[in-house]
Amino acid sequence: MKFFVWLNDQQQGPFDEETIQQMISKKQIAHETLLCPEGSDLDWTSAKELFFQDSLPESFVPLPSIDGIPIERSDDESHLEIRLNSGLELKIRAVRLYDEIALATLNSKKAEAMKMFQGVSSGFGPWGSIGWVLGASAVIGAAEAVLSVGNRSAGARLLEEAIQAERHLRKEGVFFPVGKIQYIENPTPGFWRAFSKKIKTSSAFVHNGDEFLSVMTHDNKVSSIRWSAVDNYVRLKIGS
Repeated sequence: MKFFVWLNDQQQGPFDEETIQQMISKKQIAHETLLCPEGSDLDWTSAKELFFQDSLPESFVPLPSIDGIPIERSDDESHLEIRLNSGLELKIRAVRLYDEIALATLNSKKAEAMKMFQGVSSGFGPWGSIGWVLGASAVIGAAEAVLSVGNRSAGARLLEEAIQAERHLRKEGVFFPVGKIQYIENPTPGFWRAFSKKIKTSSAFVHNGDEFLSVMTHDNKVSSIRWSAVDNYVRLKIGS
């Protein structure tokens, strides 16, 4: 089912239930925000009547969040204990993962852009690195003397699409408790997979391949860890 939403003194949408849940999680929709089901005889109704009732299915309840990032719940209190090369020790309770299909789409756009700009150096290192977005304008500038006008235009468009896809992917990441992540006993983030019952998607959530990993520690602080700096890794399994 889709819903129209009354925001900023005007009707917006319709939005599907997943989008409505995300808007609630981001506090774009409040209890008193008016919604109207598409193609229904129902009149405009407050969101609290449609999405905040305890009697509604679990899938209608938005995920809790920290700093606007959704967090899955789990009865398994397993966590990771890691030590960095610096000697700093961290106790990790959740790891941020990303939709596998969205990640594949992003990587496809990057591959198209790489093919378009083959032979053009950005000076910012590999395209898969964290600095590839920063190097985008430098790539376009370097291409001025190498590519035809048509190819420059097409390449710039591909770069912009890839940058937007990257921003969207990072915005839609979800924190999964250690106990809900498959294969996490292996200290290689590329192997990890998790699934959400709250988010309506058949896709798994995986690590995005970045050299940094976004984690939540036992005191609910969010940190970014350069995974290559991990010196020791232990998973402690608690609960079931």
